[in-house]
Amino acid sequence: MANSANFHWKGGPPNWIYAIGPAVVVVVIVHLILFFLWWIMKNQPEQEEHNVELPQDQQPHAPMTELPRREFHAGEAATDCPVCLEEFVEGESLVELPTCLHAFHPSCIETWLTQNHASCPVCRLHIELQVDNVV
Repeated sequence: MANSANFHWKGGPPNWIYAIGPAVVVVVIVHLILFFLWWIMKNQPEQEEHNVELPQDQQPHAPMTELPRREFHAGEAATDCPVCLEEFVEGESLVELPTCLHAFHPSCIETWLTQNHASCPVCRLHIELQVDNVV
């Protein structure tokens, strides 16, 4: 009976043996890279500018300064409020955000901005809010 430690192929190992080693190495390297990328993403702080919480002095209890307003006129490109989805009415007073110029019903955008949103609900552009520090 042949000892397995002394086993040798006649004429050399089969061809598929030469493919297993490199395949295993590739699979291990790919797994290490994926694990490294997952670890980096997992350990990054979650800080997205468009979902930044408002500073403590800009929480809902602090009244906001008057946001810029304008009247709606028929024929404008945007005909409805992106927050409540209701159509604007001719001559209705709208709030136009100074950073991106998107328009909203005053109550809709004030509700949005006082619920810890510091961004435009349409384009997510960060909005610098000013508040009156009334105590």
